[in-house]
Amino acid sequence: MPSRRLLIWTGVAFAVLAALAAVRVADWSYGADTGTFVQVVLDALGPMENGVERTTHYRFHWSPTLVLLWPALALTRSVWVLQAILALATVACAPLLSAVARCGFGRGRFEPNVADRIGAVALVYPPLVAVGFGEFRDLGLMAPLALGWWLALQRRAWGWLAVCAVLLAGLREDVCLELALLGIGTGIAMFVRGERPRAVAALATSALAIGSAATYVLVVIPRVGSWPPSHFYQYPFAHGPLELALAPFTHPIAFALAIFTFGRLTYVLEALVPLAFVPLRSRLAVLALPGFAIVLLANSGLVWRMGEHYAALWIPWLLIAFAGGIALLREQRRWTTAAFALSAIVLIAFSPLHPLHYLTPSYHALADARAALACVPRDAPVATHDEWYTAVSAERPRAMVLGDDPPDADWLVVADDYPNTTFASVVLPRVRERVARGAYREACRRGSVAAYVHAQPASR
Repeated sequence: MPSRRLLIWTGVAFAVLAALAAVRVADWSYGADTGTFVQVVLDALGPMENGVERTTHYRFHWSPTLVLLWPALALTRSVWVLQAILALATVACAPLLSAVARCGFGRGRFEPNVADRIGAVALVYPPLVAVGFGEFRDLGLMAPLALGWWLALQRRAWGWLAVCAVLLAGLREDVCLELALLGIGTGIAMFVRGERPRAVAALATSALAIGSAATYVLVVIPRVGSWPPSHFYQYPFAHGPLELALAPFTHPIAFALAIFTFGRLTYVLEALVPLAFVPLRSRLAVLALPGFAIVLLANSGLVWRMGEHYAALWIPWLLIAFAGGIALLREQRRWTTAAFALSAIVLIAFSPLHPLHYLTPSYHALADARAALACVPRDAPVATHDEWYTAVSAERPRAMVLGDDPPDADWLVVADDYPNTTFASVVLPRVRERVARGAYREACRRGSVAAYVHAQPASR
């Protein structure tokens, strides 16, 4: 069991992240992703429709595991509760990683209390803390589930392994891909070592992940439409994930020029430097390769920018490799101290959390925004700014985002001086054009914030 001290610091870390979440909720500084998942979870017993994707969430991601969050959100109707769940999932990685370390790593042995020191590093590891501080996404639940799966595999806790495997297989389709590959690789390795029960469990996990992914690809996607995220894997030499996976063999030069870039190199360094490169000491570092591949093969720098939730695809496996690397080193306390210090320095001086930006209100007059939104009936379709959409998403199931081309919603709530360049140059002129031709009329105004009602609302 993790020490009492580690559990206390885990509680402190949760309190900090939960308090920061409360500040962001009060400041309306969460973007549209959190609002998306608020509505997705509240509609988890149905098609998971929401006001960003404007269709079933299953068209974008295979996330039936989110149904487990429905009771908490249905009872509270609170954006903060969803963010607190994300914070809890994040800090839970510390005691879980400590427990993983206590299981041992073959010939490696730990000095006294080193397992807890390894767990403590997770509390300040910048990529992980950024996931917990950022907006809620389904991938935010992956790290504790992955660590829990690995821990159960080491302890032969088959019931807990099955629970973690089922939840991971229902979290997202890319998680299924990872789990399938890691289950096969781990199973083969354990068969070679003569650990048949663990090998069977790992291979069974892989089979479950493959079955879940096949269900999504062969049954769900054909019924909901094409899979939009495939655009992340479009290149002139490859169209889609499968062709891209084969590109190193079919178009090696074009592949190398597109993928081996300075931005991707710095991303990998941002993952390894806070851990003092210790994961590379362990063969378990290969566990992180599928997650890194999914992230680094994407054509958008947004995916491989540190601070984004996509890092959750490799974080738990890299932390396991960190623990495995420490087990092989002498002066383990010194190495864990170095990793903790480096992580803390990066977290403070080069923070992927961007606290100065996110811990400020999204708009200078939120009272005006609240007053304008109060003019809109609660059950009416209303389109508004990303952050405002999230702020009301738990109470307004038909709320949606304006986007670059405002939807034909019954109501539009906008601020003339909203601090966003795209809004000022693209969206606001389109709203004013609709008002000028009579499609909308101003129903109420508070300061620079106006609520416009459609000339022919929902009954039309």
